[in-house]
Order: sequence, then structure tokens, then C-alpha cells
Amino acid sequence: MRRALESFGVLRWCKGLLLGSMKFPTYSKDTARRIAFSTDRVRFASLALALETIEREKIPGALAELGVWRGATSSFIHSQLRRRPLYLFDTFTGFGGKDGADERFRDTSVDVVRRKIGDCSNVIFRPGTFPETARGLESEPFAFVLLDVDKYEPTLAGLNFFYPRLSPGGYLFVHDYNSLDERGVSRAVGEFLQGRTEKVVEIPDVWGSVVFRKI
Repeated sequence: MRRALESFGVLRWCKGLLLGSMKFPTYSKDTARRIAFSTDRVRFASLALALETIEREKIPGALAELGVWRGATSSFIHSQLRRRPLYLFDTFTGFGGKDGADERFRDTSVDVVRRKIGDCSNVIFRPGTFPETARGLESEPFAFVLLDVDKYEPTLAGLNFFYPRLSPGGYLFVHDYNSLDERGVSRAVGEFLQGRTEKVVEIPDVWGSVVFRKI
């Protein structure tokens, strides 16, 4: 019994330390809890900071995630800014086309993501192949975009579509930039930003995201 209590005490201490580490910046208790129990605390904390800044600075525009998989990040983004439209772009069947031999990310569907998010008010699903799924959004401004598509061509397509529609001060995150397996992502970002004013800031999260704000 004593060992069990000691173990329980250690677990409570670890949980308190984890949640306490998220008190700066001033996240809400719910946000701190979500970050603490996420699969990638650095990444989710960085996203939360960006979304707080967007709201505080009143940067206009919708939110978007290209590459959703099972919706863990989508659920977190929506929980932070529920009043803004959140567009979710994915095949919801894994890689297609020339990437058809890649079996990853097939274990998902729109229904899986809906269940993960829960209240899907203001969440707009765009299933299919990007950028075809972005038709009709040519005049839509965006304040926040997350690209998580793992490969060169869809990353470049995402940058080409969203950058012109990103509001000044808006955030664009790209996941897998420093992944040893997905060098096509960093190549797409480097080529796209060549000659542009924006520079990426690297984030030490799992698989290495980068972020820039539109000038």
C-alpha cells in the first residue's frame, strides 16, 4: 500500500509539474491540460501561442489545416478559436496519386475526425485531392494555416494557394520540415520562400516544424 501511495504521489507530482510548465504564457486551464496530454507538447504549445496572438491582434481570416489524418491537431486548433471557420483538407483515405504505394495515414475518415473534434460547429471538411478541394475559396482570407502533408508536391501546392490569401501577420506552420525521411518538405519551403521577405523559424518539436508570419 505504501508503495502504491508513493507511486501515486510521484504521478501527481509529475502531472503538476507538467501542467505547471504550461502556465507561461497564460494559457487557460483547458489549453494547458490539452497541451500537457498531447503527443507533442512543444508543437501544440507553439500552435496555442500563435492562435492567441491571432485573436489578440485581431488578424482577420479563417483557419486551415492541410493534412488532417485522424484529427488530433484539428481538434486542438478548433478548441482554441471555435468562432472562426476551420477548413480541413485531406483525402481522408491516405496518400493517393503518385504516392499510392505509401500505405500510411489510411486509417482515417471524415467520421473519425468528426468524432475526435466533437462539436464541429464552424468546421468545414474538404475531402479529396488538394488543390482541387480548395476551389471556391479563392477570395477567402486566412489568419492561420498548418501544412502537414509530408511530401514535396502537396507542400508546394499548399504554399502556392495559401500564401497569397494569408492576412498580414497571419501564421503559416509547416510540419516535417526537419524530418530525415521527408526532405521534400524543406525543399518545397526553401524554393517557395526564395526571394520573399519571410524567413522560417524552426521549432524543436517532433519531426521539426517551421513557422513564419506574413509580412
